[in-house]
Amino acid sequence: MNRKFGDLCDGILRAGRQRFGAMMGIVSHIHCGDYDVIAVSSETGIPEAGDSFALEGVYCREVFQKKRTVAITEVDGVPGMSLHPLYSGIPCEFYISAPIIVSGDVWGTLNFTSLEKREIPFSEDDILFIEAQALRLSNELAKSA
Repeated sequence: MNRKFGDLCDGILRAGRQRFGAMMGIVSHIHCGDYDVIAVSSETGIPEAGDSFALEGVYCREVFQKKRTVAITEVDGVPGMSLHPLYSGIPCEFYISAPIIVSGDVWGTLNFTSLEKREIPFSEDDILFIEAQALRLSNELAKSA
Protein backbone atom coordinates (compact mmCIF):
# COMPACT_ATOMS: atom_id res chain seq x y z
CA MET A 1 0.00 0.00 0.00
CA ASN A 2 1.45 3.35 -0.97
CA ARG A 3 1.77 6.11 1.61
CA LYS A 4 -0.87 8.36 0.04
CA PHE A 5 -3.45 5.55 0.09
CA GLY A 6 -2.44 4.63 3.65
CA ASP A 7 -2.86 8.23 4.82
CA LEU A 8 -6.25 8.43 3.10
CA CYS A 9 -7.35 5.20 4.82
CA ASP A 10 -6.23 6.49 8.22
CA GLY A 11 -8.13 9.76 7.83
CA ILE A 12 -11.30 8.04 6.64
CA LEU A 13 -11.16 5.46 9.44
CA ARG A 14 -10.74 8.17 12.10
CA ALA A 15 -13.59 10.27 10.67
CA GLY A 16 -15.90 7.26 10.33
CA ARG A 17 -15.25 5.96 13.84
CA GLN A 18 -16.02 9.40 15.22
CA ARG A 19 -19.17 9.85 13.12
CA PHE A 20 -20.62 6.43 13.94
CA GLY A 21 -19.24 6.02 17.47
CA ALA A 22 -17.64 2.79 16.25
CA MET A 23 -15.05 0.78 18.15
CA MET A 24 -13.51 -0.38 14.88
CA GLY A 25 -13.08 0.69 11.28
CA ILE A 26 -11.51 -1.43 8.54
CA VAL A 27 -10.46 -1.05 4.92
CA SER A 28 -10.32 -4.52 3.40
CA HIS A 29 -9.21 -6.04 0.11
CA ILE A 30 -11.17 -9.07 -1.05
CA HIS A 31 -9.77 -11.53 -3.57
CA CYS A 32 -9.83 -15.29 -4.21
CA GLY A 33 -12.20 -15.86 -1.27
CA ASP A 34 -9.91 -14.03 1.15
CA TYR A 35 -10.67 -10.91 3.20
CA ASP A 36 -7.41 -9.06 3.85
CA VAL A 37 -7.22 -6.21 6.37
CA ILE A 38 -5.42 -3.36 4.60
CA ALA A 39 -5.91 -0.63 7.22
CA VAL A 40 -7.59 -0.65 10.62
CA SER A 41 -8.45 1.67 13.46
CA SER A 42 -9.56 -0.28 16.53
CA GLU A 43 -9.98 0.29 20.26
CA THR A 44 -8.99 -3.32 20.90
CA GLY A 45 -5.90 -3.55 18.70
CA ILE A 46 -7.45 -6.42 16.75
CA PRO A 47 -7.57 -7.15 13.95
CA GLU A 48 -4.31 -5.78 12.62
CA ALA A 49 -3.37 -4.62 9.13
CA GLY A 50 -2.09 -7.69 7.30
CA ASP A 51 -4.53 -10.10 8.95
CA SER A 52 -6.43 -12.33 6.54
CA PHE A 53 -9.72 -14.18 6.97
CA ALA A 54 -11.91 -16.37 4.80
CA LEU A 55 -14.57 -14.20 3.16
CA GLU A 56 -17.25 -16.66 4.23
CA GLY A 57 -16.41 -15.92 7.88
CA VAL A 58 -16.85 -12.12 7.83
CA TYR A 59 -19.89 -9.83 7.77
CA CYS A 60 -18.59 -8.12 4.61
CA ARG A 61 -19.46 -11.21 2.58
CA GLU A 62 -22.92 -9.75 1.86
CA VAL A 63 -21.48 -6.38 0.80
CA PHE A 64 -19.10 -8.19 -1.56
CA GLN A 65 -21.76 -10.49 -3.02
CA LYS A 66 -24.46 -7.83 -3.47
CA LYS A 67 -22.13 -4.93 -4.38
CA ARG A 68 -24.06 -2.60 -2.08
CA THR A 69 -23.95 -0.90 1.28
CA VAL A 70 -25.23 -2.81 4.31
CA ALA A 71 -26.21 -1.02 7.54
CA ILE A 72 -27.39 -2.95 10.61
CA THR A 73 -28.06 -1.25 13.96
CA GLU A 74 -28.41 -4.47 15.95
CA VAL A 75 -26.94 -7.67 14.52
CA ASP A 76 -28.70 -9.80 17.14
CA GLY A 77 -32.00 -8.31 15.96
CA VAL A 78 -31.54 -9.50 12.36
CA PRO A 79 -32.86 -13.03 11.79
CA GLY A 80 -29.97 -15.42 11.29
CA MET A 81 -27.19 -12.87 11.87
CA SER A 82 -26.48 -14.03 15.44
CA LEU A 83 -25.74 -17.42 13.88
CA HIS A 84 -23.02 -15.86 11.71
CA PRO A 85 -19.66 -17.57 12.44
CA LEU A 86 -18.08 -14.25 13.40
CA TYR A 87 -20.83 -13.34 15.88
CA SER A 88 -19.93 -16.16 18.28
CA GLY A 89 -16.31 -14.99 18.49
CA ILE A 90 -16.79 -11.24 18.20
CA PRO A 91 -20.43 -10.33 18.94
CA CYS A 92 -20.47 -7.05 17.04
CA GLU A 93 -23.84 -5.40 17.22
CA PHE A 94 -23.86 -2.52 14.78
CA TYR A 95 -22.27 -2.75 11.37
CA ILE A 96 -22.14 -0.45 8.38
CA SER A 97 -20.13 -1.24 5.27
CA ALA A 98 -19.82 0.00 1.70
CA PRO A 99 -18.08 -1.67 -1.23
CA ILE A 100 -14.88 -0.22 -2.66
CA ILE A 101 -15.38 -0.68 -6.40
CA VAL A 102 -12.53 -0.51 -8.91
CA SER A 103 -13.13 -1.07 -12.63
CA GLY A 104 -16.66 -2.33 -11.92
CA ASP A 105 -15.58 -5.03 -9.45
CA VAL A 106 -15.66 -5.02 -5.65
CA TRP A 107 -12.02 -4.53 -4.63
CA GLY A 108 -12.86 -4.55 -0.92
CA THR A 109 -14.93 -2.83 1.73
CA LEU A 110 -14.94 0.10 4.11
CA ASN A 111 -16.70 -0.89 7.32
CA PHE A 112 -17.36 0.26 10.86
CA THR A 113 -18.63 -1.80 13.76
CA SER A 114 -19.06 -1.87 17.51
CA LEU A 115 -19.87 -4.35 20.26
CA GLU A 116 -22.77 -2.16 21.41
CA LYS A 117 -26.01 -1.88 19.48
CA ARG A 118 -26.79 1.45 17.89
CA GLU A 119 -29.77 3.15 19.49
CA ILE A 120 -30.80 5.05 16.34
CA PRO A 121 -31.01 3.72 12.78
CA PHE A 122 -28.38 4.76 10.29
CA SER A 123 -29.63 7.82 8.41
CA GLU A 124 -29.56 8.50 4.69
CA ASP A 125 -26.72 10.94 5.43
CA ASP A 126 -24.79 8.13 7.20
CA ILE A 127 -25.18 5.94 4.11
CA LEU A 128 -24.13 8.79 1.82
CA PHE A 129 -21.11 9.47 4.07
CA ILE A 130 -19.75 5.92 4.00
CA GLU A 131 -20.43 5.58 0.26
CA ALA A 132 -18.61 8.87 -0.43
CA GLN A 133 -15.63 7.69 1.62
CA ALA A 134 -15.58 4.32 -0.19
CA LEU A 135 -15.67 6.23 -3.49
CA ARG A 136 -12.65 8.30 -2.38
CA LEU A 137 -10.77 5.04 -1.77
CA SER A 138 -11.96 3.64 -5.12
CA ASN A 139 -10.76 6.74 -6.96
CA GLU A 140 -7.33 6.63 -5.30
CA LEU A 141 -6.92 2.94 -6.16
CA ALA A 142 -7.97 3.57 -9.78
CA LYS A 143 -5.31 6.31 -10.08
CA SER A 144 -2.57 3.91 -9.03
CA ALA A 145 -3.79 0.99 -11.14
